[in-house]
Amino acid sequence: MTFDPCPEQKTQIILRAGRIIRKLKGLPDERNITVLYNETALLLGIPPQKMNSQMADHLPAPHEMKDEQGRSFIPRKDCPKCGKKDFLVLASICPSCKDSEGGKYHSGWKCIGKDCGFITDKSEMYFTQRLKAEGGEIPQSGSKESLGIKTITDDGLK
Repeated sequence: MTFDPCPEQKTQIILRAGRIIRKLKGLPDERNITVLYNETALLLGIPPQKMNSQMADHLPAPHEMKDEQGRSFIPRKDCPKCGKKDFLVLASICPSCKDSEGGKYHSGWKCIGKDCGFITDKSEMYFTQRLKAEGGEIPQSGSKESLGIKTITDDGLK
């Protein structure tokens, strides 16, 4: 089963519309996505629902990121610590975190298991360099918004 982006895109569109509607009404910016979603859903005739960040903006589960032949779209490995299959993903390492060992390491294989977080095979290469070397590819054109990337600085720092 491959990842279906439609529900996530619908949610993002509703949240984006909610931010615009609040701005046009002169209301303050709303950071609670449940409030934002439900205000907009009522206007669009969509049933309101309780939401969390995982529902609004999340990465697909490992089984959703496979093609028809069962191959993962991005490089993945099995976690040697917790034993979960395809749970090690290539990730950036924060330069100020202890895992970077004083900013020396920039990427590594990290387990995405809830209680694991195991990091192995750290590298001085940055995430994008490492992803290319591992056979993955990041689109080189388009804004972060058009690529579906959300960050806390989208609306400016507060």
